[in-house]
Amino acid sequence: MKSFFYPKSMVVVGASATKMNLGQIILLNNKQCGYQGRLYGVGSQAGEVAGIPVYTQIDDLPEIPEVAIMLTPARTIPALLEDCGRKGIRRVVIESSGFSEYAHGDHSLEQEVLDAAARHGIRFIGPNCVGTVNFDIKMMMPFAFFKAPPSGGRLAMIAQSGGVGGTYLHALPENAIIPGKFVAVGNKLQLDEVDFLEYFLMDEETDVVTLYLEGFSRGRMFHDLAMGSHKPIIVQKSNRSEMSAKIAQSHTTALSAGDDVVNGMFRQAAVIRAEDEGEFLNAIKIIRLPLMKGRRVAVLSRSGGHAVLSADACDKYGFDMAPFPSAFLKKLKTLYHTRVIAHQNPLDLGEIFDYTIFTGILEETLKLDNIDGVLFNHLYASAYEAQMSRTFLAGVAKLVDQYGKPVAVAMLSEPAELLDVARSQPYPIFTSPTQAAAALDMSATYHERKTRRDNRGAPPPISLDEARIAAVRERCRRERRIPWTDEALEICRAAGLTPAPAWTVRRPEEGETLAVRFPVAVKLLSREASHKTDVGGVRLSVRTRRSLRKVLGEMAERFASIADGFLIQEMAGPGVECFVGGRRDPVFGPVVMVGLGGIFIEVFKDTAIRLAPVTKAEAADMVAELKAYPLLRGFRGREAADIAALEEVICRVSTLLAATPEIAELDLNPVIVHPAGKGVSLVDARIFFAQRQLED
Repeated sequence: MKSFFYPKSMVVVGASATKMNLGQIILLNNKQCGYQGRLYGVGSQAGEVAGIPVYTQIDDLPEIPEVAIMLTPARTIPALLEDCGRKGIRRVVIESSGFSEYAHGDHSLEQEVLDAAARHGIRFIGPNCVGTVNFDIKMMMPFAFFKAPPSGGRLAMIAQSGGVGGTYLHALPENAIIPGKFVAVGNKLQLDEVDFLEYFLMDEETDVVTLYLEGFSRGRMFHDLAMGSHKPIIVQKSNRSEMSAKIAQSHTTALSAGDDVVNGMFRQAAVIRAEDEGEFLNAIKIIRLPLMKGRRVAVLSRSGGHAVLSADACDKYGFDMAPFPSAFLKKLKTLYHTRVIAHQNPLDLGEIFDYTIFTGILEETLKLDNIDGVLFNHLYASAYEAQMSRTFLAGVAKLVDQYGKPVAVAMLSEPAELLDVARSQPYPIFTSPTQAAAALDMSATYHERKTRRDNRGAPPPISLDEARIAAVRERCRRERRIPWTDEALEICRAAGLTPAPAWTVRRPEEGETLAVRFPVAVKLLSREASHKTDVGGVRLSVRTRRSLRKVLGEMAERFASIADGFLIQEMAGPGVECFVGGRRDPVFGPVVMVGLGGIFIEVFKDTAIRLAPVTKAEAADMVAELKAYPLLRGFRGREAADIAALEEVICRVSTLLAATPEIAELDLNPVIVHPAGKGVSLVDARIFFAQRQLED
């Protein structure tokens, strides 16, 4: 992987010696930027480009270049890879487009590329990409000019789109952020974001990894790397809607995972998700500062109105505006005397014009044990205070390093002044109180999730009765159907779950001798009706044996053509109806989810999702994430629900899904969560096996 970022020599295949084209731009860009490696070109005519020799064949090159960059028509790439292989070139960047992103699913040309690379042990990036950049050695593979590229950056970027990535490469220096390494992976036919994430997490010259992605190639592996990362990972993930998925398919052949799964994985692995370009840049800014290790914030403001705006923003993000202790207020009086300023949080500094006093007040604030971070509104007129403001920012940087707490500075001045400060000052700035508060929230949230991730423990040891599961699976395979409700509940028992007591009858008269405890529910078992309620195949609160006899008779007559039997199940006691389930995601594998159940699951869509299996701590985090969590904890005098029992169900379902790849989807709805200490009742289950299991 290092060869792609530190090549000692490169050849651009498709570089013209006689006219400007994309290949020639790459050669000129590296020459002008100061790349010290050896450069060559291969084109239709021999010649030179700014002293760089251009040959007509790869075989004519005087040495074996470490990397070949290809910019020729797609159909020529397989043969050129053969030429590279014979020459001994083992690292290639295919910048050419025209593969499956334009071929409507025809992958034959891509397969030829893969086969040629495999024959010669070639590792390649692309196709349909712009390759890599290493700013430290001035090495530029994209076909775009860079002027005076900076060096010394500690940030790496992986972009699926060269265009979006290039936009960020130009935007970062405008915000005093120096990029270090960059790669655009394009169609990800061979090397993908996981390969480069793994490299950057080990790279000693990278502190922060950022990504722009339209889809994941190996979602589970990405998750596993992120779970073990000690470096912040910031992702802007697009391709979230059906419309964008169609565009992405024609752009980089992106495979879209459900966005609910992506959100759950990011939360589980403490990946910072940026919703848009502004959040992406602000996340990079704030993550360079010490993390906010709590939610107690102090607001210092040179404007009373902006102090009010800041208070609203802090409330929006769940910050605690802790009151200042009396000792701190006494200290303020030694720094400055005023009769107007109210000594409270937010602290209005509107009457102060001495910058040394600002710095002193900020330092005293950072010393406070009950403050985790500071939002500082710096409103000023650049005509009088431009240089003082820059000196102040340098002082803020020193205090942040000294006390290990973040200070989000909202610079409030003329647009031209703010642009100049953003470009020229190394300390990150924000341009509104709301933006600064949002950045502090990113920092606090990342710290919270990283702490939970690092202390999550291991999934609980849960044994499965695999023979039970195999028996149901074989029966369904043989009869080419999904499991009936009683069989789905049998699989739940195999995972150590305890459904409500139930009996299966094939004929109505079989219910006469059952030792049931009324009231009961009667449910249709049918391979023709997986949604029993939709066809009227569920009768609840049957209270007597006579009523049971009548209900069974009526249902047997009504569903004579489709009934395979009936499930008689004791009614569960009162509780909160929840849903626990999961599915096998095509990108991330088994995932487990929990939410408010019953008829409300489709209405409120209040769910939390994680990759399976989960630990007890992760299950607890899932439940706490729900908007319905206050209902489970006890709301307006209602008893608290047995949350621990619900978390146990989540863990067992997650283990079942992770250990049984044959299960494509599992729904337990409702899971009735009784008052604390009284457990849960599983009253209904649906399971779908993978289609291949039914066809084998």
